[in-house]
Amino acid sequence: MPTIRLNDAEWTYDETAPLGPAGGFGEVFRGKGAAGPVAVKRLKLTASAAAHREMNIGQALSGRSLSHVVPVLDYGQDAGSDSYFLVMPICDRSLQDEIAAKGVLTLAEARTVALDVLAGLREVGDIVHRDLKPGNVLYFEGTWRLADFGIAKFVEDSTSLRTLRGSLTPAYGAPEQWNSEAPSRMTDVYALGCMFHTMLTGSPPFTGSRDEIREAHLHQPPPALGVDTLLSAFVGQMLRKTPAARPTIERCIEVIGSVETARTRPAHTGLLAAAGQVSREAAAAEAAAQAAATVERQRQQLVREATSELDAIIKRLFDEITEASEEARVAKDSIRLGRGTLVFGYATAVNRPAQRDAYGQAPAWEIAASATLSVTRAAIVRPARTPADVPIMYVGRATPDDRDYKWSATLFYGKSLEDPNYRWRETAFWRFARSRDGQDEPYALQPDDRDFQVAFSNTMGVASTAYGPLPIDGEDEDTFQHRWLTLFTKAVTGELNRPGQMPVPDHYLR
Repeated sequence: MPTIRLNDAEWTYDETAPLGPAGGFGEVFRGKGAAGPVAVKRLKLTASAAAHREMNIGQALSGRSLSHVVPVLDYGQDAGSDSYFLVMPICDRSLQDEIAAKGVLTLAEARTVALDVLAGLREVGDIVHRDLKPGNVLYFEGTWRLADFGIAKFVEDSTSLRTLRGSLTPAYGAPEQWNSEAPSRMTDVYALGCMFHTMLTGSPPFTGSRDEIREAHLHQPPPALGVDTLLSAFVGQMLRKTPAARPTIERCIEVIGSVETARTRPAHTGLLAAAGQVSREAAAAEAAAQAAATVERQRQQLVREATSELDAIIKRLFDEITEASEEARVAKDSIRLGRGTLVFGYATAVNRPAQRDAYGQAPAWEIAASATLSVTRAAIVRPARTPADVPIMYVGRATPDDRDYKWSATLFYGKSLEDPNYRWRETAFWRFARSRDGQDEPYALQPDDRDFQVAFSNTMGVASTAYGPLPIDGEDEDTFQHRWLTLFTKAVTGELNRPGQMPVPDHYLR
């Protein structure tokens, strides 16, 4: 049997005699010391991986007298094996063993376990367990006690929150742990709420694949516990998605300790049932809010990435122009050469509720962000006087050169049912009846403009698509660059005018 030397003594352990199944952080073996049999836990995290960090959590626990925490007899790094170990007394059984043997616990039994667990959490109020589950609750010297206290914290400090998330037991992981956020005492309250389901129903509140369990912890309300209405409602509060909304450990002790007294009041059954219904509805509402918040966070990330990508595309377009001519004058969002000016309207997020078709239904395109790009051909400057200072009179009709002309387009980051890929795309619009306000065509529209979505529907509207949507990113960026360099060149030389045909013919855009 291997012999290990830790901080206080030497110990041996038998790798062929495991005490229970291996956990996410390590495995426990039957061992022996000078005073007799012990349980030796070997962590999966090696000293090399932890940069030989001091195992201070063992020191914190071994120096305290705790009646609801399994004692730590010794701890530390064994230099001979590059592993970390904790040595504990051999306990009678785990809560997982108890549930496996009985199927489910009685309400009184579950209440006793919960109060013992809460007493342990209160005893070490300065330490968050982080991995509370039935396998880490052990029966020793007449009480249920917490084991593996602080191991998750040690792994987190030695690696990262993401590494820790991969080691946790999915069925008992709080939403903040799935989001790689810092845990708190409320994290342990959530895990105890999950344990109530396991104790009283035989399984945790959420089951399935790891991904399914993660989704449920983050976004789904827990199922009704189906027992004492007061306890069922309270466990629902313990399983709230937002840590700050969960009851404190002290309140948990107070309420769970009074459960049996509340059950002896039959006159209050109807009110308690109503309270349980309210609690379930509140849990469902919170789960829906959390789901919406997650969607919004993902959308914001999508917009940030899309905006960065479009900025890079436009920069490459501007660089093409500046490399072609030293005469080009560049501002922050525009570039001017000759009679042409190219202007980029920076990307902004598009609110989903603002996107509706003519009938208020889901639009043809789901758009996350939009921008504009335009090229203006300046009017020709005709001299007002001769070199001899004689006024010049112009007769006849005005020509297109006598006014500025602007070609503008909408750039949007979106997807549709026909093309479910989020991509940057270009489109522009025109009107069947020429506008009296002198609107140049083709022109840009914002996606939250009703005319934008109507143009893509089967409804007759004021605006129609002049061209597009055309993808402009990835493999289509070269075509986009060529199109706008051609338009800009025409503007520079004064040749850019409204196309004679709408929608714009394909050959005009090549």
